[in-house]
Amino acid sequence: MIKVEISEDAREFILNRTNAVTVKPMIMSGCFGVANVPIVFEGEPSAPENYEEVIADGIKVYISKGAIVGPDGTRIYLEGEKSVYQDLEVEGLRYEV
Repeated sequence: MIKVEISEDAREFILNRTNAVTVKPMIMSGCFGVANVPIVFEGEPSAPENYEEVIADGIKVYISKGAIVGPDGTRIYLEGEKSVYQDLEVEGLRYEV
């Protein structure tokens, strides 16, 4: 079982929109090479069988299979200014390229 922590402000942000989030890898490339970066999306995935489902603080968290999770688990938090733009971020997990 994957340990998932959701910060209080992220929990409020999520519950104002949905009751689930999906974490999946997105390939990013640039001058320094290629990285498989975990991204948090609001809502459930279209193919939930490809994800591990974890309930954290009453929120369904779908984590794409193949994630490498840190020893202390993973944390979803809110980034940005409320009056400008906010989005969900994740730390404590990664995907291999």
